[in-house]
Amino acid sequence: MIERNPALFSRDSYDLLIIGGGIYGACLSLEASRRGLSSLVLERDDFGGATSWNSLRILHGGLRYLQHLDLKRFRESVAERRWFSFWFPELVRPLPCLMPLYGRGLKRKVLFGPALRLNDFLSSRRNAGVSDAVRLPDGRILSVRETAGMFPLVKKERLEGAALWHDTVMLSPQRVLMEILRWACLLGGRALNYVEAEKLLTQQGRVVGVGARDRLTKDPIEFRANTVINCAGPWSRELAAGFDRDVPSIFFPSLAFNVFVEHEPPCPLALAVQPARPGAPVYFMHPCQGGLFLGTVHAEWNKPVSAPDVEESALVHLIDDINDAVPGLHLQRSEIGRVFAGLLPAAGAGSDKISRRPAMHVHASEGGPRGLISICGVKFTTARLVAELALGAANSSWRSIPYGPSTDRPPQSRGELDLTSPEGFLSASEAETRKETTRIVQSEAVTCMGDLIMRRTDWGLNPKHWQPLLQHVHRLHPEMAKAHADPRVA
Repeated sequence: MIERNPALFSRDSYDLLIIGGGIYGACLSLEASRRGLSSLVLERDDFGGATSWNSLRILHGGLRYLQHLDLKRFRESVAERRWFSFWFPELVRPLPCLMPLYGRGLKRKVLFGPALRLNDFLSSRRNAGVSDAVRLPDGRILSVRETAGMFPLVKKERLEGAALWHDTVMLSPQRVLMEILRWACLLGGRALNYVEAEKLLTQQGRVVGVGARDRLTKDPIEFRANTVINCAGPWSRELAAGFDRDVPSIFFPSLAFNVFVEHEPPCPLALAVQPARPGAPVYFMHPCQGGLFLGTVHAEWNKPVSAPDVEESALVHLIDDINDAVPGLHLQRSEIGRVFAGLLPAAGAGSDKISRRPAMHVHASEGGPRGLISICGVKFTTARLVAELALGAANSSWRSIPYGPSTDRPPQSRGELDLTSPEGFLSASEAETRKETTRIVQSEAVTCMGDLIMRRTDWGLNPKHWQPLLQHVHRLHPEMAKAHADPRVA
């Protein structure tokens, strides 16, 4: 159970305070709890409500890293993708990915065939221990005829065939994050949403806790711990500056956005497509809730770090690029139902290139407070691994410990309702939906409507479901109408 009780939690002291409740904070909480550490997550908004929520939903295994022979990052990605599949098989599915090949650059049959074989060889343990439903088959090269059969709208001119490989897609990143957090709390961890860390408390150069504020009651409150890990995502650099000093390398912001489009998918598989112009990016599109998820677009970001906005011209440019890559799709700007925008760490100031490695700064190494560490990750996929590394940097006795199926088990007290399907929720009986929503509200720190339909479930993804969902939940839980407003809910 994830209990929201700031006053009660402030009475105890902790081994570790975790600032930030995205996927990195959730994984830190889990790994700390597995080591028997007492930990508390402080999230100033709702869990997973910023960058984590704007994920493209794909757990990439690292095929792209073979292009640069970055074998370390490849192996890490394969292993961590398997971790998600092993522990949360009901929340992920194999995602067949198809990339048409036109004999340009590296996207040629003669090169991609060996790349797929190398990918399969180096990831030979990708299915070790996972259930049959989430096992990933080997990749292969398709003929022109097979490609056109699977993807009828594919451009035929100069088509050589296609590369087919498999990654893993999350049915709901929100549920994955919440299940990790529930697991951490089952093992003794604690987590608070809508509590903002405002200042670092120190004594003789050593961390002793943080001063915070409950954003719902406006009450100041202090929490005690000898170690604080700052994993506040886009705000990690700002927080580091407030706690100690500005460390630019922690986070150079860049914009990343995906869109949900209310358009029939052109193919049952995920597609990796590229416009014909030189230097054009590769876009991924995959079917989701009767529509399409498209992305990811990367751009420079020179504005303040806040909720990022996407300019209209960027959305129009994306639609134009997709229509150039798949001319028969006839995508319209008006079909974009939701924009998922977040800030990711760039390779440097003013760059639109994503950093290849997570950033980690032990503040004491440059004369800062002992017990303060700032981290900023790059990918959803490797969040758990970065959590292990951060704990090891904080205390050598907290280094990685192996998982064992007999001792490590996520919580199993899930309801029967599919939390990834709005159609299932809206078609279920009122008794079923009341029981399930009550369970979520009471056990997962739900404080407003947006928490429930956007960040505990996947019901709010498609805008066409918003009004039916709002009406149904208000009928089931009229008290929600009096909860604090969430501007992210239409």
